Amino acid sequence: MKRISPVGSKTLVVAIISLVISSGGTVGYLLTPGTINLVSPLSVQPTSPSWNSATSCNAVVLTLEQFLGSVANPKQTKPNAGADYSGGALPLEGAKSAGTNPASTSWPYSKRSTSPPCTVTLANGTVLPTLVEIHGVKVGFVSNDECGSVFANICDITFNSCNAVLAPNCASSYPDTMHKVHTEIDMYWQKNGIAPPKPTSGSIIDVQGFVFWDDTHVSESWHSFSGWEIHPLAAWRLSSSSSALTAGFTYSPTAPTTGQTITFTASASGGTSPYSFSWSFGDSTTGTGNPVTHSYSAGSYTVQLTVHDSASASTTATRTVNVSPPPQPDFAISANPGSLTILAGSSGSSKVSLNSLDGFSGQVTLSTSTDKTGLTISCSPSSLTLIAAGSANSTCTFTSPTIGTYLVTVTGASGSLSHSTSIAVRMVDFTLSALPSSITIVHGHSATVSINLSSVNGFTGTVSLTQSDSSINLKTLLNPSQVTLAPDGSGSSSLKITALKKTTPGTYLVTVTGIVGTVSSAANDHWIAGVWRTIICFYLQLGTQTNGVKSWRPAETRHQGRIR
Repeated sequence: MKRISPVGSKTLVVAIISLVISSGGTVGYLLTPGTINLVSPLSVQPTSPSWNSATSCNAVVLTLEQFLGSVANPKQTKPNAGADYSGGALPLEGAKSAGTNPASTSWPYSKRSTSPPCTVTLANGTVLPTLVEIHGVKVGFVSNDECGSVFANICDITFNSCNAVLAPNCASSYPDTMHKVHTEIDMYWQKNGIAPPKPTSGSIIDVQGFVFWDDTHVSESWHSFSGWEIHPLAAWRLSSSSSALTAGFTYSPTAPTTGQTITFTASASGGTSPYSFSWSFGDSTTGTGNPVTHSYSAGSYTVQLTVHDSASASTTATRTVNVSPPPQPDFAISANPGSLTILAGSSGSSKVSLNSLDGFSGQVTLSTSTDKTGLTISCSPSSLTLIAAGSANSTCTFTSPTIGTYLVTVTGASGSLSHSTSIAVRMVDFTLSALPSSITIVHGHSATVSINLSSVNGFTGTVSLTQSDSSINLKTLLNPSQVTLAPDGSGSSSLKITALKKTTPGTYLVTVTGIVGTVSSAANDHWIAGVWRTIICFYLQLGTQTNGVKSWRPAETRHQGRIR
């Protein structure tokens, strides 16, 4: 036994080639002594096992157009014309000239047969299958025919199977007649309990059935002006192509530049798979497959994808692709943080970063500007060198004794290139005051003064309070010694002043200081920003009587700051 390849000539050899189809649908050829049988071109078509256990045949999978062929009957006048026998894929009575209407009585089997043969060998030795499978057909009007003519209460069930895309209306005129075929569920199959159920008009189904030529209805419009039939219909199923064929595609990168490789990826759904993909790239070039790649010069291009399914349906999708010239070397500038809150009299800083883009290298000079005066700005270094793909940083420091909000613009310039970044700087503060504005203390007694604090321009934080006296005979106590202020809020502390009996009458100073920030111990020789506000109070004694009068009043507020 020897397997040989299919042949297409009619050369005679002393051999017989028998078509062997396995249960998995594989086509093979068995070589035995005798004469040659020619193999049909359909041997390269995919096959499918029967969906109906009543037949063991494998079906050849065709489109409706492959099955009918593209030859219209030359003896008919369009639009009353249909598919000719000569163009069909399965001419089981052998090849005939165009316009021939072969007799149904000469067909290799009866359309009423419940066990048709799986293959037919023509006179020239060509082996043809008899069971065909077609996907994605639309069921036309379903009717009963010849009811009770053979079996009581049993009919032939007839309908037209139409290409749902090319002949969605199942019209009985050309060209729809080239995309539809008369189909019957035979009464004998029903009588024997092996027939498929009746389908629903308008549904999209896949069919398996035996091919037949009916010579008596070639001139009938309901028979599509053709003798071709699928009769008997062996099985059908709802089709995966019951939804319309749709297509789309994406491309990456989404912002391509000149010469850059772009990958186009298509998607398709509905229709009858598998799909084929063809492309028009909008620059007079085309391609096939999925995915595909392409590159362009600068410009705008309309790309069109065309998708074909295996039932000859097609659809398109288009997108515009904008291609930019290659980017020029450049740099970017940014600041972190982009906003600062600084206590008036102290300082704060922001890091300004430069980054090379698209291979930029060179010197970048920094300059600054503000929307109002009163803010001191220093950026170090003020000139930065960038290498390709590199980065560089500068620290910009801000200080001002003036409360207010400033918008700072830091600009980097290199030749004709200039880029800026903005930094919002808010200088905040707090105030100290004493109430009441004057007091009287009897010798050997105490008095209390309220030390009031207020946030200015959004200051927030904790203020530590300390007091100092100009005499050891004055005792003072602050409670609490720390006050936390919310933005634009206020707070207070009580200052208790006690004049001891041995206090000499006179005028004394009490100093209250509010401190924000800390100064580290002198041991590590490191200073952190410290800002403080001071109230100097006068303690005044009038006369030397037993009930001598002592009074005090706030004298001044001094702002001091120190950074080292």
